[in-house]
Amino acid sequence: MKFSDLKSTILEQFKTTHEVVPFIVGKPGGGKSSCAREIAQELAVTHKIPSERIVEFNPSLREPCDVLGLPQFHGECTKWLPPEEFWALRQGVGPCVLILEELSDADMNMQNPLCRVVLDRCAGQLRLSDQLFIIATGNRTEDRSGANRLSTKLANRMRELEFTENLDDWLEWAQANNVPVKLQAFLRFRPSLLSDFDAKRSRNPTPRSWASVALIPESIEKKAKLFREHVAGSVGDGAAAEYVGFLRVMKRLPSAERIINDPEGIEIPSANDIQWATIAQLSSVLTTHNAEAIWTYTARLNPEMTVAAAKMYLSANRKDFTSAKTRDGNNLYSTVVARFLLKSGLLI
Repeated sequence: MKFSDLKSTILEQFKTTHEVVPFIVGKPGGGKSSCAREIAQELAVTHKIPSERIVEFNPSLREPCDVLGLPQFHGECTKWLPPEEFWALRQGVGPCVLILEELSDADMNMQNPLCRVVLDRCAGQLRLSDQLFIIATGNRTEDRSGANRLSTKLANRMRELEFTENLDDWLEWAQANNVPVKLQAFLRFRPSLLSDFDAKRSRNPTPRSWASVALIPESIEKKAKLFREHVAGSVGDGAAAEYVGFLRVMKRLPSAERIINDPEGIEIPSANDIQWATIAQLSSVLTTHNAEAIWTYTARLNPEMTVAAAKMYLSANRKDFTSAKTRDGNNLYSTVVARFLLKSGLLI
């Protein structure tokens, strides 16, 4: 299930009950934790939950006493003193959220006390809130990331939902988080490289590692050899070679200025990779002032490439692309772009 579907359906489920515990399982680096955190933030807005009542608990880094508490002498007996994190979620505080992060990495000593947390809403002797939402995340054992098999009694207390990486979801996130358009364009061109996890490799292209690539500054990118090493350090040698090669192609293209000045006359490259690199270049400079010229050039490509370009332009600069005017004063997108896409049977 992709990110957006997981998020929307879990929130729908939580509208009816807080008793279901979704367990989001998938490959490392896909975005499971981000999904859980976004769900928690949505719940916080809906139920007015303050930040101190949103607890992220990683059981693989803890011991049973971090759930049960510590014994404290109290008269003729000992009393369990609860941990601060679970005390924040105690009965009576109102709506709150617990994220069990990397649950599958926990060993059996930690899984056992969490069984009561998940089913009975108790941390040792401490009763937890009647309005507690619990979300768990975890990796798969086959990915060799340190995940353990969950005990059947713990697994039976949760609803396991498989996380699947999705390019459109990632691109929506990328647009909102200022990921360079050229990186978005590359992954549209090579979508299989968004997530190509192989447990035998130490470095893999994943949504998380591509987000790391997006943070490499231009000052390093200008030093070709060093840039490639930084990219490879995040996504591995194979994916790095393809991305660096794509950027190299972009640098050999006609300037965007030449295309914008002569959109009907400039030569269209024959190779698909060159065409796509050109689209990436144009999407990075698209404004309301040059959108008509850019679309004039784009409409000369084959229909499949044109609709892919339209998606890229919307991803890169939706506001300018959909509000640009033609020379006649009409809206470019609704009167020209949409008409082309409808005629081609490819309206998005």
